Amino acid sequence: MIQQTPKRVQEDKTSLQRMLEIAAVLGLIFLFFLVFAYWSKLPNSIPSHYNAAGEPDGWSGKGTLLLLPIISLVLYFGLSTLTRFPHLYNFPWKITEENMERQFYLAQMMILSLKAEIIWLFGYIEWKTIQTGLGKADGLGSSFIFIFLGVIFGSIGFYFVKAFKDK
Repeated sequence: MIQQTPKRVQEDKTSLQRMLEIAAVLGLIFLFFLVFAYWSKLPNSIPSHYNAAGEPDGWSGKGTLLLLPIISLVLYFGLSTLTRFPHLYNFPWKITEENMERQFYLAQMMILSLKAEIIWLFGYIEWKTIQTGLGKADGLGSSFIFIFLGVIFGSIGFYFVKAFKDK
């Protein structure tokens, strides 16, 4: 059993890993920017829940606009911490000295990808919530749930295919 992540796996970041990290940080900045840029323009009641068709079916005070940026911030730090310890992940196949570096890299890439994707998907939800609150949109759109699930499960599926080939 691998007891710890080798230093080279922890410290050596590829340009793609750095790019995903930058994308996640830009997504966080975007989320907080939206709140501060539109706060004073929003009515007191904004959508707080959407049905499967992407239509608002729950309304709350505009303070709920802070939820997604805060959740994204917690998600960012939690997943950033998680990427530093791939030796603790539960892999569906045996990790050996021969496949360890590649398996750890692929798992880290999956986590980094999901982090950036979820933050930007939250950014979209935040944007559409603001636009709906301002009367400029009717919700998230009927295809949003399929796009959201497709992006998330597509990334996970891509990881499993690549990792299975390199096991």
